[in-house]
Amino acid sequence: MRIKTMTIKLKLVLLFFGFFCVPFLVLGKFWYDRSMETIEDNAINNSQQLMRQMNYNLDVYFSDIKKATLPLLAHPLVQQFVKIDPNNQYDYYDLSSHIRSDLIPNTVYNRDDIYGLSVISLKGPYYSNIAFSDRVDRYRKEFAENYEDNFRILGISRTGDGTEVITVFRRIIDNETYVTAGYLIIDLSLNRTTNIINQAELGKTGMISIVNTDDRYLYHPDSQKWQQLLPDRYKRSFEHINAPYFTNGTGAGKTIVVYNRSAATGLTIVSEVPLRELMEDLIYFRNLTLGFVLLLIVLAFVTIFSFSLSITRSLSQLMNLMKKVEMGDLSIRAPLRRDEIGSLNRGFNLMLEDLNRLIEMIHTSHLKEKEMAIHQRESKLQMLQARINPHFLYNTLGVINAYAIIAKVKPISQMTVWLSDIFRYSIDNAEDTVSLAEEIQHMFNYIHIQQERYQSLEVDVDLNFDRLKDIHTLRLTVQPIVENAFIHGYEDYSIKPEYIGLRASFDDSGVKLLIIDKGRGMPPDLVDTYNHAFAQMSEEQMLQASAPFGGIGMWNVHSRLRLEFGEPYGLSIVISESFGTIVEIRMPYRKEQSE
Repeated sequence: MRIKTMTIKLKLVLLFFGFFCVPFLVLGKFWYDRSMETIEDNAINNSQQLMRQMNYNLDVYFSDIKKATLPLLAHPLVQQFVKIDPNNQYDYYDLSSHIRSDLIPNTVYNRDDIYGLSVISLKGPYYSNIAFSDRVDRYRKEFAENYEDNFRILGISRTGDGTEVITVFRRIIDNETYVTAGYLIIDLSLNRTTNIINQAELGKTGMISIVNTDDRYLYHPDSQKWQQLLPDRYKRSFEHINAPYFTNGTGAGKTIVVYNRSAATGLTIVSEVPLRELMEDLIYFRNLTLGFVLLLIVLAFVTIFSFSLSITRSLSQLMNLMKKVEMGDLSIRAPLRRDEIGSLNRGFNLMLEDLNRLIEMIHTSHLKEKEMAIHQRESKLQMLQARINPHFLYNTLGVINAYAIIAKVKPISQMTVWLSDIFRYSIDNAEDTVSLAEEIQHMFNYIHIQQERYQSLEVDVDLNFDRLKDIHTLRLTVQPIVENAFIHGYEDYSIKPEYIGLRASFDDSGVKLLIIDKGRGMPPDLVDTYNHAFAQMSEEQMLQASAPFGGIGMWNVHSRLRLEFGEPYGLSIVISESFGTIVEIRMPYRKEQSE
C-alpha cells in the first residue's frame, strides 16, 4: 500500500506539538508574554505581506481587464455609437446590432471572467445603452456624478439569474472632441476575485474583505454587508493611524485588523484575525509538564535544524534559479518535489513557459506590424502609379475634343466626351458605393461608343430609373458585364453585335438586373463552373485577383459585390445557349430605403 507523503505544513505541526510543549511551560509567563507579542507582530507582518500580495494580484487582474477592454474605447463602432443621435433609430439600432453581435462576442471570447458588457452613450437627454447584462439602470446615479476616473469599480451585486458580479466602468472619450461621450460597463464574475481571496488562510474564523473607494464593502464573506458602509471605528482608524493595522475589541473577542490600500485601483483589503486563535496553542503548551525540557530542546534543535536545512537548501536553489532568470536565461527548470516546495517549483516552471510563449507572441506581433506597414506603403505607391495613366488619358481626350469642336466634327467630339466620362468615372475609387441609376448612366457611355462602331446595334432597355436610384451597388459592376457580352458573345466568334438588352425586376431584397445578348454563348460545363464558383466561393477566393478557373471579368464583379453586401448578392448566369446569354446581377436597396 502506497504511503501518502506528508506535507511541509503537517511536518511543521508535528514538530510544533512534539518538541515545544514542555519548553513553553518552563519559560513561564515571561516566555508567554514575549511569545504573544512576537506572534502578534508576526501575524501582523504576515497579514501585511498577504494583503500586499492579494492587492498585487487584484491589481494585475484589473490591469488585465483594462488592457482587454481598452480597444473597445477607441473602436470605430463604439465611437460611432456614442456620437449618433438616438432619434436616428435605424443607424442607432444598426450600430447596436453590430456591437452586440460582432464586437462584444469577440471581446468576451475565451474570457469566462467577463460576464457581460454594456455600452452607454451620453448623447441626448437620456442614456442610450446596448445592454449585454442587466447592470445599467442600477448605476446611472454614479454616472450622473461625473467621475473623472477612467476605470472605476462600482460594486458587487447579483444579476437577474442570481450570478454574483463585480461591476466596473470605463469612460469613453470622443476621439474628436476629447470629452466624455459615454461609458463602458463591465460585469466581472466574482469567481476570479474570490479565488484570489480564498488563497489566503487566516486561521479558522479569520475573514478577508474588500473596501471600495467610497468606504463601502465591495466584498465581505457575509453577503448581507455588500455595499454597506464601514463601521465608524474602522473609518477613523484608516484615516488617523500611521501603521496599517489596529486592534479591535477587548479580551477574548480582541481581533487584529490589518489593511492595505492599492494605489492602482483604490481598493482596500482588510483582514480580521481573532487573537484568541493565536493564543490557543500557547495556553495548551503552558500547561504541560517540565519533565522532558532538556531532551525536547536538544531533539527539537537537531530535528528542526535538519528539516530547516532541507527546506532552505531547496529555497536557495530556487533563488539561484531566479537570479539566472534575471540574467535572461529562460531555459532553466526547477526540480520537482512532492510537497509545497514542489508546487512552488511547478509554478515557477509554468511561469517560465508562459514568459517564453509571451516573448514569442510579442516578437511575432512586431514582425506582423512591420510587414503590414510595408504592404501599406507599397499599396499607396501602386495607387499613385495607377492614377497617373487615367489622368493623362483624360486630359489628352479633352485636347482631342477641343480640336474636334474647332474642326466641327461632331461624332469625334461626342465619342471623346463619352470616353472622357468613362475615364472620369473609372478614376474614382472602384469600391465606392453608388446608385444603380448612376452606374447604368455610366454604362450608356460605353453603349454609345459601341453604337458608333456598329450602326446596326439595337439597345433594348426596360428600366425604371426612379427605382434604380434606390438600389445600392459598386462602381464598375454593370459596364464590365456588358463589355464581356460584346467581347465573348460577339467578337470572339467574329459576329457583328446586333442586340444588347437590360431588364430589371424588384423584390424585398433588392433588384435582379438582367443583361441579355444574342451571341453564341458559353459551353454548358463552363456555365456550371461559373455558377458553382459564384455560389461556393470562400472569403479567401474573394480576395484573389482572378477566378480559380481563369479570367477576371465576372469574377471580379461578383467577388466585390459579395464582399461588400454578402449573400445573396452577386452574379449568376441564367442561361447561355447558341442563341444568346442572360447574366443576372443581384444588388440591394440603399439602407435608408430598406428602413
